[in-house]
Amino acid sequence: MQIRRDDLTGPEITALLHEHLEHMHEISPPGTMHALPPEALRHPDITFWSGW
Repeated sequence: MQIRRDDLTGPEITALLHEHLEHMHEISPPGTMHALPPEALRHPDITFWSGW
């Protein structure tokens, strides 16, 4: 397995984050979902790592 910094632009990561957000919207009570969309995760103060 390779662990590396990710810029969140690859199709695999984009699909994973989209699926996660959809699922969180489905199961979280209104106003309690705290998952960030990819745009917010691209903030310079956030480092995103992915495993391949």
